[in-house]
Amino acid sequence: MKKDYLSREEDERFSKTVIDFNSSGIDVNEKLKHEIRERTKLLIYIVSRDILHLSYDDASSIFLEMEEELDKIIASYKVSNATFNQYLKQLCQYRCRRMKHQKYHNTLWENAFFMEEAKYNARFPDDVEFLEIQKREKPESLTINEDIYSEFDIKGIFDFISRHKNVPDYPIYNKMEVKLRKSLETTAARKRFLIFILTLPRKSEGFDSYDIARVMQTDELAINRFLALKDEALGFQEEKIREIQSRASKHWRIMAKLIANINMENDEEKKRKLRDHYQTQVVCHKNNMKEIKKASCGMSRTSIATSLEVSRSSVSIAIKETSTLLEIIAKS
Repeated sequence: MKKDYLSREEDERFSKTVIDFNSSGIDVNEKLKHEIRERTKLLIYIVSRDILHLSYDDASSIFLEMEEELDKIIASYKVSNATFNQYLKQLCQYRCRRMKHQKYHNTLWENAFFMEEAKYNARFPDDVEFLEIQKREKPESLTINEDIYSEFDIKGIFDFISRHKNVPDYPIYNKMEVKLRKSLETTAARKRFLIFILTLPRKSEGFDSYDIARVMQTDELAINRFLALKDEALGFQEEKIREIQSRASKHWRIMAKLIANINMENDEEKKRKLRDHYQTQVVCHKNNMKEIKKASCGMSRTSIATSLEVSRSSVSIAIKETSTLLEIIAKS
C-alpha cells in the first residue's frame, strides 16, 4: 500500500483530488473529506519515515503536531508545481528542522543551567534558598505563527525579507557562507539577492529554503512563501512554455515532411522553393527553442519588474551585481 501511495501516478491523482476538493466551495462532500483526511494522516507518517528517514519518535512527534492542523494543511494546498506528497515533504522537513532547532537550544540551556547549579552547589552547599534565587527560568520558546506570511503577495514578502533579519542564530557551515552573510547585511544587497533568486529554476529542482534563510538570517517560513509565490508565477510561465513547445513541434513536423518532399522532387525550381521553405521552418524552430530555454530559467526580467514594481534596468543591475558577488565569493 505504501508503494502505491508514493508512486508518481497515485501522487498526481490524489493531488488533483485535493485541489478539486479545495475548490469545490461550500458543497462539502463529507465522505471525500474523511477519505482525504485519513489519507493525509497516513502520508505524513509515510513521508516522515520512508522519505525523510526519521526515527519513530521524531516521525510520531511531527505526526502529532501536524494532525492538530490537518484541515488547515489540506486547505492550504493549491495548484503549484509541487505534488501533494512533495508539499507534505516540505512541511515535514520544515517541522523537523524546527524540532531539532528547539532540541538544540533546550540542550544548551540545560547544560548551562546544570553547570551553574554545580558551581553554586560547590560554593554554597547548604544554602538552598540562595540556589533557588539563582536558578533562572527557561525562556519561553519563540512561537512562530505559520499564517503570518500567508497574506503576503510576492512584492510584500520581498519587502518584508529585505528589511527583516529576525532569526540571527542560524549556524554557519563554511567561510563562503560567512562572507555571503556579511554581504547581505544591507537592505539593498538583500533585495538584489532576492531578485537573483527569482531568475533561478523552481524550488522543487534543488533549492533549499533553509540554506537561503540561514545566509539571509530570516525565517524559513518567509522564504518558503517567497519561493512558493515564485513557483506560482513560473506555473503561468510553464503554460507559455507548453504553447511554445507545441509550435516548435509543429515546425519540426513540417521540416520532416519538407525533407521527404525535397528528396522526392526532381524539378530543380520546385526543389529550391522547398529548400527555402525548409530554411524558414529551421529558423522558426530555433527561435522557439531559444524562447523555451529562456522561459525555463526562472521568472523573466520583465515579469520580475512588473511583480516587484521596479524598473527592468534595476532588475538587470541586481542580477549582474549578485552574479559578480557570488563569483568573487566562490573564488576567494
